[in-house]
Amino acid sequence: MTRKPRPGDAPLDPGPEDDAIPAVVREELHLLQKVQQAISQSRGVIPFFDYENEMLALRDTLAEERLAEDQASIIEQMDRTAALAAARVRRTPERVDARCPYFGHLVIRTDDGRTRELMVGPRAFLAAGVRIVDWRDAPVARIFYRYREGDNFVEDIAGREWSGVVVVRRLLTIVDGALVRVQTPDEVWVRTRQGFGRAGGEYLLAGGAGSALRPENARPFLGVGPGEALRADLANNQVAALLDPRQYELVTSPGTGMVVVRGGAGSGKTTVVLHRLAFLAGLDPQRFRARRMLVVVFNRALAAFVSRVLAELGVHDVPVVTLARWTRTMMQRHFRQLTPYRSQNPPAAVVRFKTHALLLPALEEAARATPRADPVGLFDELFTDRGWLAACVARHAPGCFSDSEITQIHRWCSDLQGLRSESRPGDEEDPDRPEYDEADEAILLRLHQLLRGPLLHSPGHKLAYDHLAIDEAEDLGPLELSVLLPLARENSLTLAGDAAQRLGPGDFSSWEEILPHLAAPAVEVSPLQVSYRCTRPILEFARAVLGEFAPPDTPRAVREGAPVELLRAGSRGAAMTFLSDALSDLARREPRASVAVLARDATQARQAYQILAAADLPGLRLALDQDFAFTPAIEVSEIAQSKGLEFDYVILLNPNPVNFPPTRMARQLWHVGATRAIHQLWVVCWDPPSPALPPLPPRLVG
Repeated sequence: MTRKPRPGDAPLDPGPEDDAIPAVVREELHLLQKVQQAISQSRGVIPFFDYENEMLALRDTLAEERLAEDQASIIEQMDRTAALAAARVRRTPERVDARCPYFGHLVIRTDDGRTRELMVGPRAFLAAGVRIVDWRDAPVARIFYRYREGDNFVEDIAGREWSGVVVVRRLLTIVDGALVRVQTPDEVWVRTRQGFGRAGGEYLLAGGAGSALRPENARPFLGVGPGEALRADLANNQVAALLDPRQYELVTSPGTGMVVVRGGAGSGKTTVVLHRLAFLAGLDPQRFRARRMLVVVFNRALAAFVSRVLAELGVHDVPVVTLARWTRTMMQRHFRQLTPYRSQNPPAAVVRFKTHALLLPALEEAARATPRADPVGLFDELFTDRGWLAACVARHAPGCFSDSEITQIHRWCSDLQGLRSESRPGDEEDPDRPEYDEADEAILLRLHQLLRGPLLHSPGHKLAYDHLAIDEAEDLGPLELSVLLPLARENSLTLAGDAAQRLGPGDFSSWEEILPHLAAPAVEVSPLQVSYRCTRPILEFARAVLGEFAPPDTPRAVREGAPVELLRAGSRGAAMTFLSDALSDLARREPRASVAVLARDATQARQAYQILAAADLPGLRLALDQDFAFTPAIEVSEIAQSKGLEFDYVILLNPNPVNFPPTRMARQLWHVGATRAIHQLWVVCWDPPSPALPPLPPRLVG
């Protein structure tokens, strides 16, 4: 029996007589061996000079030197050293990692009869008859992404036309120097303990493509197959190999200008955002400096995930922040005199008004009318003036707020302003007294831009990012976007969002409606039409969850899978007992699977965790502080905190009429929960299900 490859293992040598290994796999094993030998033999060829230490030594010498002419000579030497270091960065290729040197294998035959074989990977390499091209900047890589095996191609490469046919195009997964997955147009081979097996064969039919045929009286079964096969099939840390032609086109768009991506859950929006950063940083590291780019995301869990993926793509030191953290930093920098205390649970009408697009023209009008006003003073004046509030609604959003809501907004804002006016420096009677709403920060920053000019990086220095990327942009309001967008140099922006997944209070309905409010240049919104995460049954269920709020264009699924199941129990205890048994069984069969048990809110998640913990389930975690493990585990959380993440299996808990009312926000929340699942989705209820839940045949489990 073939054991599972371990870190440091040499690639499997199939031997000429090993008929148990498929021919296509044998070819790739031999190729990997050839590549790794070439990499090993090339070690040490590139000379290395430590320019950084040289610069430090010259700086120390300059500090000690007293003669002006000697100081000038040292400064000239420092300039030369800096120029050499910059040239080395531009010209010296980064060393190829033999543990994962490439992820694509391409063979083309051009019309002149020549056959060319090359690999596509994260770093370029050329030696001993082996050629690996960098996916980010090699013109020939376009053929790999734009065409499929058997396609005729025509491309302009290095100033001349190349035409021919793609003979071989394969996607490969190489982990710790071992080949574990080979994908051809017709089949996928995955390495397991028993050797290489064809994915989509019997071991996946247990819970995958053939599971819809389970008899109705069969016991509900959680899982799709052996853990090794499952994770190898998904563990491709070179996600660049999986870019489809449309994604590749977006990723490699010119560095200047705005790219706007729209797509449903699992369609690759985040993939495009992160690979675009990697592409730009690799294409021109002097123009797109990692420390001078910025990624803004929805929550801390997604920020942690994005940082990990960027590191795997070879892009380090890019700041990845939540909007809340970024705005807090900007407030401390530009409004030092203001207290950081925030109100709790402002009325819904207040939140909706302060995040509504109507404030964009309203604030601009107020700033033009009083150009010398102080931002804080103007803020207080405007939001405590009921006449101004009513006029804003009448001019820019008629019918969106009732008179009673305007009165409520005015009363709330006036009360907060009263608290602010009563506070004194050093007043510690009630340090937690609320003085501002969270939404006020974007309003104040926008007023600063309109009245005082651009936001600053430091005194006298304008804040500007080489590239600005915003993921899950549907949860940012138009006002927040209007603060961020001017900060990108040469309008170098990547925005990704899906209105169907909005959980925030803003009025993001579509890119087509939002962009005109932002004074953004005319830009084409690029839709992604394929969902790579969810199976067809999960995607269809998730769309039905949205009800009348479902978008007209939903991505199509590329995989079949287990049916979504509604499992009913007579009590919470019975439901949790069934889940404990099912999860324990899954952990034994698939120890590397990731599972999310998601509840409507943190209280219900904590209750579920306490019951499941009594079963001593391996890898059980409570993740209620954006602290997901990103490793095989059973994680219990609330739906909102899981946004932007994905798991092999997802279990949604008790969508009863209280947890799942037929409102837009509730439908979008449960849609987000359902679309976290890669392979299988269960809905477990111990109360009568909500009428808003799509009809599913219930199965009694306890």
